[in-house]
Amino acid sequence: MNELGFLFAGYAVVWVALGGYMLAVGRRQSTLRREIARLEQEFRTGE
Repeated sequence: MNELGFLFAGYAVVWVALGGYMLAVGRRQSTLRREIARLEQEFRTGE
């Protein structure tokens, strides 16, 4: 592999890792939003 090939491979790996991280954070955020909504509902019905 020449230098340009290594550069492209490194670039691709970084973008794939960044995309995976963003998907994981998005999934975690949606889980937290559901948990917050559940806790708010539980708080309202508990009073």
